[in-house]
Amino acid sequence: MDEIKLHQFAEKLELLGYSKRSIKDYPYDFNLFLRYLEEKENVRSLSDVTPEHITAYHTHLQYAKFRKDKYLVAGTVIKRLEAIRLFYRLMFSEGLIEQDYSHLVVTPKQRRSLPRNVPTEKEMFSLLEAIPPINTLTIRDRALLELMYATGIRSEEVRSVNIENLDLTERTLFVTGKGSKDRLIPIGDWVLPYLLEYLAAVRPKLINPRDPLALLFVSKNGLQITGANLGYTIRKYAKKAGLDLNITPHTFRHACATHLLKGGADIRYVQELLGHADLSTTQIYTKIDISFLKQAHKKYHPRERLNDGI
Repeated sequence: MDEIKLHQFAEKLELLGYSKRSIKDYPYDFNLFLRYLEEKENVRSLSDVTPEHITAYHTHLQYAKFRKDKYLVAGTVIKRLEAIRLFYRLMFSEGLIEQDYSHLVVTPKQRRSLPRNVPTEKEMFSLLEAIPPINTLTIRDRALLELMYATGIRSEEVRSVNIENLDLTERTLFVTGKGSKDRLIPIGDWVLPYLLEYLAAVRPKLINPRDPLALLFVSKNGLQITGANLGYTIRKYAKKAGLDLNITPHTFRHACATHLLKGGADIRYVQELLGHADLSTTQIYTKIDISFLKQAHKKYHPRERLNDGI
């Protein structure tokens, strides 16, 4: 049903600068809506879709059982409804459909889950110290991971940032994050020696002289480091440090935010550092580690002291 509209939707997303993943995922999720209309509502043309069909699909997503007889998680429901809202908004604005139902799509609120396996300051120190900068790859890896922990930079951001965006004099890094949003972030004074050694002694050996990349960090073959390779590298050093945690590239981002807030940093600073558009996204980190509050509560609250017989 309306295959041409799906192609037009993808083309519009590409023209607007959406990520490759979004260009793939949004049309796919909207096509699931089209399949539902055909199979459950016997609707075979977009011109026959009514607001009631969108409401029925919302109910279907929330209460029907899917794979392995389980309900969809809230994040998946939201993602599929967002595809419908975006389709109608963009396609109507281009005059490619007659009705704009985007305002009728109401997504359920999603409870933000706490990041798991966030290492302590001591565990992060152990992981980084497990990377002695003594050869080409360990010098690169130490500089890369120290920078990730210092800045909370995303995997995609650190793997695609250009060397020209690093200002060693000002100790800042200019990155383009989600939604093509730019931000300038401090890199931390202690990271500077690792970066200087990498840039002077290692990066010239890794880049291909005949086809040099402008990337700050490159693979041993002079190519862009893949997400899978970065994940493998981190797991390797975590294992070497004896950490029994599932540590991923995003764990470094969680650790940076959590440790800054625990150390007393203003949450608005952390929001700016991580590039969060909404402060509520940053606030999730304030709920991660309250063990020190629990200890103080147990030690000082009068009811706790009474209960312990003090």
